[in-house]
Amino acid sequence: MPDSLLPTLDKLPRHAYTFLWADYVELLCLCNSNGLVSRGNLQAQVQESEDTQNDFTEAEEDGDEDHLTDAGETLHDKVSARWDDIHARLSTRELTFPGWPFKLEPNVLRSRFSPQNEAHRLYVALLIASSLRLCHPSRCPEVTAAFEDISFQWLRHSLTQLWDVRMFGAHQTMSGTYQGTLHQKFQALANDIQGKLVKEPSDYDSRNTGDGRIDLVVWQKMGDQRGNIPIIFGQCACSPTDWESKQLDVTPAAIEAHIYAQHPGAAFCFVPHDLSASDRKWQRAHEVKRTVLIDRFRLLHLFQTLDSWKVLPKWSFVDEAIHTCTTVAT
Repeated sequence: MPDSLLPTLDKLPRHAYTFLWADYVELLCLCNSNGLVSRGNLQAQVQESEDTQNDFTEAEEDGDEDHLTDAGETLHDKVSARWDDIHARLSTRELTFPGWPFKLEPNVLRSRFSPQNEAHRLYVALLIASSLRLCHPSRCPEVTAAFEDISFQWLRHSLTQLWDVRMFGAHQTMSGTYQGTLHQKFQALANDIQGKLVKEPSDYDSRNTGDGRIDLVVWQKMGDQRGNIPIIFGQCACSPTDWESKQLDVTPAAIEAHIYAQHPGAAFCFVPHDLSASDRKWQRAHEVKRTVLIDRFRLLHLFQTLDSWKVLPKWSFVDEAIHTCTTVAT
């Protein structure tokens, strides 16, 4: 029998970023047996969390200036004071996010999730992918594979049939995914994009069957073998901070260490988080590199625009999360 997807919701966000606390409130709401969470619930949850002090210690070790770094009482005070910020973030989601499965009131968030609503299911899948630290470690690969699938479908439906979209990730079983050792995968990819492999087979560990930090690859079929074709390399990042560095994994400088193509590929980074600071600005904009960044809003927007919700699988972990039925502190 598999381990429980969400064994506990007592682990508070390690960072002060409002988008993470808004996610935490949404997850508490979905999993609470009465389908709601209030300002008072959040304050009580913080006060009763057994992991508060541990989270502070880990946050301080991360060295980010936006972490909450004081003791539990200070965290309680900060969360209480920042409910308005969390509420404002949730209000923006309610107005702009397609398929948002909640109803917001001044001091209460209520779930309106419907298991038959494909938009609701996608939103919850993205929410869980954004909350991996709450998932049992044995279940994380299931969730990250689902997020790679979402990103794959986003690319496949945003482009015409002239584009070939392939999975490159190490743990994917989808048809068309590259197989073999890392060298064999790079050789097959070089052939597909009409490029040249830079390194020799001996430069790679023969036991390495990884993905070279590439999750997705896309190229436009031109009908010939002359090269100079449009290419996209994609990276999927579920961590609230790893996306900052993972953007660089699929830039031309990183790719050309292995494969040389006559035309540099575009770098796409997919994240399940809500990184909107506003319609014109990114949350943590100073960390956004020269990549195409696809966050939660952009993922939802495409599926809404194309009305393509039905192409996504009905992941069982979404139903499991909804039926967690925890009791939030009061």
